[in-house]
Amino acid sequence: MTGVNENKTKKEYLDSYRESKEAVKRIEEQIKEFELYETSPMIISMDKELHGSRVKKDLSNYMARKEEIIGRMIQARYKRINTYAMIFQAIEEVPDERERQVLTLRYIKCLKWEEIAVDMHVEWAQVHRIHARALGHFKIPT
Repeated sequence: MTGVNENKTKKEYLDSYRESKEAVKRIEEQIKEFELYETSPMIISMDKELHGSRVKKDLSNYMARKEEIIGRMIQARYKRINTYAMIFQAIEEVPDERERQVLTLRYIKCLKWEEIAVDMHVEWAQVHRIHARALGHFKIPT
C-alpha cells in the first residue's frame, strides 16, 4: 500500500470514531423510545381491558419480538462502542504526546485545523506537519 493510500485508510478509520459515537447515541435513543413505548398508558390500559388466550398470546409474542429487537440494538451499540474504544486505544499508543494530541483533537473532538492550531498554540502548517507524523506512527489495530 502506498503512503498516500495508507494515510487515507488511516484517516477513514479514525473518522469512524465519530460515526460510531453518533451511532451509539442514535441506538441509545431508539432503545429508550422502545422502552418508553412499553410503559405507555395506552399499552397498560389495553393490557388491563383485554382478556382471553389469543390476546395474551399476541401480547406475549409482541413482548418477545420487542425484546429481540432491543437485544439487537444493544449488540449494535456494543459493536460501535468497541470500535471507538479501539480507536482511542490506538491513538494512545502513538509514541509522541503532541501527535496524540493532534489526533485526539481532530478525530475524537472533531475540531477544525484552525481550532487545533489555536488550542496547541502553534501555526496551522505546524499542525499539519504534526498530523502527518502522527499518521506515520498510527497503527490500525488488526
